[in-house]
Amino acid sequence: MQKPPTAALVPPVKDLNPNNLVRRVVSGDSSMRRFWRTASRMVTSNAASGELAALTADVQVPLTTGQRIAIASVRGGAGKSVVAALLASVYAARRRDRVMVADADPEGGSLLWRLGLLKHLPLSAIAPKLLSAVGNDLTGLEQLLPRTPSGLWVLPGGAPGQPQLPRDVTRALSRLFAVCVTDCSMGMSSPATAGVLSEAHTLVLVVPATPDGVYATCGALQRMAANQSPSLSRVVLVLNKLGPDADSGLRYNVALETLGRFGLPMVPLPYDRHVAAGTPIFPSRIGEETLVQITRLAGRALAPTRPS
Repeated sequence: MQKPPTAALVPPVKDLNPNNLVRRVVSGDSSMRRFWRTASRMVTSNAASGELAALTADVQVPLTTGQRIAIASVRGGAGKSVVAALLASVYAARRRDRVMVADADPEGGSLLWRLGLLKHLPLSAIAPKLLSAVGNDLTGLEQLLPRTPSGLWVLPGGAPGQPQLPRDVTRALSRLFAVCVTDCSMGMSSPATAGVLSEAHTLVLVVPATPDGVYATCGALQRMAANQSPSLSRVVLVLNKLGPDADSGLRYNVALETLGRFGLPMVPLPYDRHVAAGTPIFPSRIGEETLVQITRLAGRALAPTRPS
């Protein structure tokens, strides 16, 4: 029987760097598709680009109060952290006011890694200063909250044993940000997720495009309806295709029809090679159809009752 490794043989965490595991960063669209897209624009306007311009207007609507948008899923592996990163990045790029994205996982999830941020203090370390912040500006907080190149402010996760801390901090900071997107912890019933959902203006529920993913989500929506949950009226669905053949076992039209029975806004998110690679996400490498659909979602999330 093999003996477990001793502490002396385990490399210190500080010496581990996930960037060393990245082989290459691919683009969402293939090189051939990017070539034909460029060529078509030399002759006529691209339909996707025209649609994107129209959808951007919904993202830029004036807001009188800070909007809190929660990203959740019934089970793990649905891609909610990716959706949170993409959605928040669209708001940061398209809006002139401040936007924040928060990681509500008590152990710290993959959100910051997907945004290209590694060095940061956990939420438990910076929360006291954030909660005691006064005034209507971020003076003194710039060193605590990391930012992406697009200007997106990021609230790290990591507060074991304090499941309500992400909710409390985002509540305290909401007056300083026009939009706050929160990546919830795994599942819908965890204390950390329940705390965030109780105060969210919109719940973006990420559904993996698989038979089990659709079935489990429908069950959760039925329970919300049976319990007369007020969150149900604020739900926007995202049917997320996680791989090139991930939905090969799914009767896609039946899934759309089944989810559509709940009368909720729904946005299909296509498979994207760049997003699915698990590397940090670069906006310039996202596929065009992915950008169109995530921008559509950004508009819907600011007005969840708008017809889909």
